[in-house]
Amino acid sequence: MNKRQLGKTDINLTAIGFGGAPLGNLFENLDERNCYDILEKSYQKGINIYDTSPLYGYGLSEHRLGNFLKTVDEDSYFLSTKVGRYLTPANKDNIDRGRFAGSLNFSPNLDYSYDGVMRAFEQSLLRLAVSKVDICLIHDVDRFNFGDEVDHYFKLAMDGAYKAVQKLKEEKVIKAIGVGVNDSDICARFANAGDFDCMVLAGRYSLLDQNALNDFFPIAEKNNIGIILAGIFNSGILAKGVGENITYFYDKIPEEVKKRYLKIANICKKYDVPVPAAAIQFCYTNKLVTSMILGMDRLDQVEQNLDFLNFPIPEDLWKDLLNEKLIDERCPI
Repeated sequence: MNKRQLGKTDINLTAIGFGGAPLGNLFENLDERNCYDILEKSYQKGINIYDTSPLYGYGLSEHRLGNFLKTVDEDSYFLSTKVGRYLTPANKDNIDRGRFAGSLNFSPNLDYSYDGVMRAFEQSLLRLAVSKVDICLIHDVDRFNFGDEVDHYFKLAMDGAYKAVQKLKEEKVIKAIGVGVNDSDICARFANAGDFDCMVLAGRYSLLDQNALNDFFPIAEKNNIGIILAGIFNSGILAKGVGENITYFYDKIPEEVKKRYLKIANICKKYDVPVPAAAIQFCYTNKLVTSMILGMDRLDQVEQNLDFLNFPIPEDLWKDLLNEKLIDERCPI
């Protein structure tokens, strides 16, 4: 699998990375053995970036991922986790598990202060039980989580969390610092406010949404900030279509988005190309993109995603998408 350098760092990541949210029982409970098998398969196939967070299953994702990673050579992979929440023990009957079907019996406490981030990071090290974390991301400072209060939390993050992750990098505890958010303009704002190595952006550069071209991507290119994409299927629609239980940004699919998807799907069908193959290759064709973090909760999805990455796509498909104004003319194809 192809690798690209992550911004100014000496980290080289595979095109596809492993997204750890499903390991935290996102939407459904996963069998422990099944989680291990999926991780082992991804490792055998050469995936070298593993991304997780304390939020995912309230520690469960980190715990499961760490149990696997401690069985392999630590120089053969890169590990990313996030800060912004520390966990405290809680009564299992009083935990609001949100989108997670099951979790460890802890509650997340939002905290972007210097001390809160240091506490969260120390907890992550203990849960992961591995000797290194390569990338540390300030998590979820965006409108998706905070709406009109995002300015308040942005200031908290820059005054506290940013200084904490900077300190960890200066002490060589981690190699790279960044943010993980759902809004491209927030990525741009962080990029202008601090010295970041990379950013994980979910859902804002895909076949359905190329807003990142307007704000974040130009700054990332200018400042050599590594871009890792998440949510490239826009929470399911580009992988599974517009079925009844499929969402767009974890919500009901807007009619405009549904129409856009169906046009894309018809062009893909014309050339016998699976929509997920076009979705993956569209994102990775942009050389600013270092890697794409994909959540995988089935063993066959590992092989399937790699097949999509290498699926032969005729040039005329991209021309049709351009002609129909389904992708921005600034997008590399």
